[in-house]
Amino acid sequence: MKNNTNSKPLIIANTKSYIANLKSFYKLQDSIWQKLEKENYTYMCAVPSSLIYKIEKEEYRAFTVGAQNFETTENGAFTGANTFENILEAGARFVIVGHSETREMSDNDDLINLKVRKTISNNFTTILCVGEKERVGDVEYVDFIKNQLKQDLKNIDKNYISKLIIAYEPLWAIGAAKAATSDEAQEAIIIIRRTLVDMFGIDNAKKVKVIYGGSVDADNAKRFVSEATADGVLVGRACMDANKFAGIVNSLNSND
Repeated sequence: MKNNTNSKPLIIANTKSYIANLKSFYKLQDSIWQKLEKENYTYMCAVPSSLIYKIEKEEYRAFTVGAQNFETTENGAFTGANTFENILEAGARFVIVGHSETREMSDNDDLINLKVRKTISNNFTTILCVGEKERVGDVEYVDFIKNQLKQDLKNIDKNYISKLIIAYEPLWAIGAAKAATSDEAQEAIIIIRRTLVDMFGIDNAKKVKVIYGGSVDADNAKRFVSEATADGVLVGRACMDANKFAGIVNSLNSND
């Protein structure tokens, strides 16, 4: 049950905190554009919150700009916090929640559920990352993904479900230079889509894009889309290398 509302592959870059300044970011993006062969894709880029406003202000919009996270606190005495209202005011068009790094630091499923409810209720594009820490027994990892989704998406308004993107992000594949195989990714994506059907019904589930993240490169990106039936990919560190990232994009544009 692959999402067919947009045939273009979805490519989401997460720059994390690798960006030193706006000038170096623009230089990287310009280098990437020069290496791209076609533009048959949808490109979204999550940048540090401090840069969102500057990118939007200068109308550097070859991509949709978004935030990497936000805090669930209300406006008030919370030093250093970036609230949902803050990233919205800065010009973010989407946000990533539940990334493995934020889960490792502080975000549990209850907190992630609060974030998703906040964003989805505001009809705001939300990328929810889910995935197992290790692939052990079939039952264990299947149950883990199902339970994670059910907790993270509890009490979500199905009327805004089209704003949701699920990123399957197996933790054992992140930064390990060992991506999941096409079969492993497909198994997990099927589990995710079936769980969405159980929670929201088949018509609503079809509105949700499911992508893959974890050691994505030019060699495996197309396999995740063509063989594992992912709607696209979430790219981390590789998006900061113009050659590597352009290679990923071009592989998804290829008709081979």
